[in-house]
Amino acid sequence: MTVLEPQSGPVPPPSERRVSVVIPARNEVGSIARLVGAVRAQAQGAPAAALARSVAGVALEVIVVDDGSADDTAGVAEQAGARVIRMQGGGNPAAARNRGAAAATGDPIIFLDADCTPAPGWLAAFLAAHDRGELIVGGSLDLPPGLPSAARCDYYCGWYLVHSRRPAGYVPHHPPPNLSVRRDAFRSTSGFSERAPLGYTNEERAWQGELQRQGHRIYFEPRARTFHHNRPGFGNLLRRNYRWGYTALEAKSGSRAARLAWLYEHPQLLIAATPLLALAHTAYIVGLWLRAGVTEPIAMLPAILASRVAYVAGMAVGGTRWLRRRGTAAPASNPRWQ
Repeated sequence: MTVLEPQSGPVPPPSERRVSVVIPARNEVGSIARLVGAVRAQAQGAPAAALARSVAGVALEVIVVDDGSADDTAGVAEQAGARVIRMQGGGNPAAARNRGAAAATGDPIIFLDADCTPAPGWLAAFLAAHDRGELIVGGSLDLPPGLPSAARCDYYCGWYLVHSRRPAGYVPHHPPPNLSVRRDAFRSTSGFSERAPLGYTNEERAWQGELQRQGHRIYFEPRARTFHHNRPGFGNLLRRNYRWGYTALEAKSGSRAARLAWLYEHPQLLIAATPLLALAHTAYIVGLWLRAGVTEPIAMLPAILASRVAYVAGMAVGGTRWLRRRGTAAPASNPRWQ
């Protein structure tokens, strides 16, 4: 487990607000410069049309944590103006986020994935929510134009609860790709779960559960929009949903940072009900998108069902392995998901 010790860094002038944006990245040489530029434009150097929606008086610290890239992601990010932290090995985005948070000198810390692009007004919406007293703020993940069909389906399967058409309000959980938290609050927790297999999926639930047990709540702010560029390929769709399911029971039952958290106190029942869960979850996802006025998921119904079958298969396999080692000294498995 990473110890989130604060590290020294340049001190901003007293009149200047400092915000840290932490971006874990692995083999993102083709897009990392564009992302760093889009983040920096939120506070400075924005195009004329966007100046009214940028944030004055804010110094942005963009921290790219290179998670063992085989390409020149780190060098390109530095050239684009980011502060770069290089990790050895790689393949643990939770550890990368923790390293970035420990090095951050700004407050709040905004976690942003490398496959995201923030929309105009993104930073301003986060800061406005924090200024109203919110400790943890989750932003929305919207569908960018031009994605191939399988990538759009993957988007619909993953982000049906956090898109910008959903109303603002308090939620029991928010995923890490677009998430802001006050620095001292985050550092008071154990941070993202780095232990396999949680280091790759559902890694945020532990620290969110810690803060919620302290009486804090997560606020969903749909105006803090970013576009999420899901990876193409039907195989990627199945693998991604399998690994989400693989860690679901362990992460949700332990943290209770989940919708219908009481259900995860009965993991054996959920494993037994996986065939029904696949059908019910398919209907739930499509129904939520229809309620939001998005009809394309109807045409993708077979692929969405396949993704739910992959999800519940992962839940059955991962949940069973977790139950067998729970309460013992048996090491956790480390699936090769790279």
